[in-house]
Amino acid sequence: MKLIRTLLLSIITLALLISVALGILFFMSIEIKPRVDRLTVVAPEHIERARSLLDQHRQRHAEHAPATIKVLPEDIDIAVNYLAKLFTNGKARVTLSHQQAEIHASLPLPLQSMKGYINFQATLTETTALPQLQSLRIGRLAIPDTIGQFLSTRLIQGLRKHPHYGNGLNIIQSVQFSAESLKVVYNLPDRLFESNSYNFPVLSKFEQDKIYRYHLFLVQNSYQTPAAKSAQPSLTLAQILQPLMQMAAEHSGKNQAPIENRAAILAATFHILKLPLAYLIPEAIDWPRPKHQVITLDGRQDFAQHFIVSAAITAYADTFLSNAIGLYKEIDDARNGSGFSFNDIAADRAGTMFGELATESQTTALKLQQWAARGITDKDLMPDWTDLPEHLPKSIFRQQYGNMDTPAYDQMMKKIEQRVAKLPFLK
Repeated sequence: MKLIRTLLLSIITLALLISVALGILFFMSIEIKPRVDRLTVVAPEHIERARSLLDQHRQRHAEHAPATIKVLPEDIDIAVNYLAKLFTNGKARVTLSHQQAEIHASLPLPLQSMKGYINFQATLTETTALPQLQSLRIGRLAIPDTIGQFLSTRLIQGLRKHPHYGNGLNIIQSVQFSAESLKVVYNLPDRLFESNSYNFPVLSKFEQDKIYRYHLFLVQNSYQTPAAKSAQPSLTLAQILQPLMQMAAEHSGKNQAPIENRAAILAATFHILKLPLAYLIPEAIDWPRPKHQVITLDGRQDFAQHFIVSAAITAYADTFLSNAIGLYKEIDDARNGSGFSFNDIAADRAGTMFGELATESQTTALKLQQWAARGITDKDLMPDWTDLPEHLPKSIFRQQYGNMDTPAYDQMMKKIEQRVAKLPFLK
């Protein structure tokens, strides 16, 4: 009995020591204030540079040759800060130097009962392949280099074995840091997009199943509505969104309304743009296809596209990205296309607010569903736009509104915001 008591006492003492040690480590890891505090900004020029990188990527893929993508330090910094905001509601900063990248981040605790931040600092060092973690500090706790390097090595090894993420890592040959840029050297397989083994997990199976439900509804609807019998079937955006929101309401259990609304909006986006969902979901190549339909908003097909794309971007990202992409599109049109249109911006902003309300919380998502159930028209979705200038060439736009930094431009944007704020679904 004495031996058993001694053994139990030893176990209890060890457990207490471990608990105290973990408590101390936790206390040293948590801080009251964030060390990184900055705005999350995505501007049109950042979208333009991202588009340029994607164009390079497509060109290199067509050549079937090793390629190098060069990213500016500013863009890496903005992207990492944006992702920190998107996934953790935190802030981050990245600084590049010769053969090194230093990352600072402040992430709020995910516990409502406890306030504080996890502040960490990590230094990555360039190698002949993927970067190596050189140092790591969490709050006031400095992680020994050997432990940090061991953990990063094991993490990379685990990711390489993952059926999806491993493929992404394997195409990267090296990552190079400098004060001028981050360079990624990669080599794409010849049949990258034809091989199921290289389909990256953009959407989870859980999300895919929900999207399929709304996609199937849109397919059936495209063949069954009275409009489907005409030579050029046409529906309004309100006729599309109202039944989708009602359907989402039927599946919105505990905290499910934002998820259902998000899936419905994405299915509607691909349907309205007439794009195959296989771009995001490889299995969708075998899904039934809808009958061709023209979807309009307040009589215009381009308004419906602007609205729904902005709603989807906001639902799956956030308002910062949606606003930047919408504005970039108009700037690009002013230079090369149909001209800058403030009425398109109005459709963008309306869609952005719709997507935000649809996915912000269970309360707002249910409120939108209930509003839609009462019956909606396009006038409920699109603000008055008839007096807003459109198709402005670059020279005319610059003459009247400068570089988006004049009182005239601010006044026009304020007018749009005021009109959007009066839309019924925002009241």
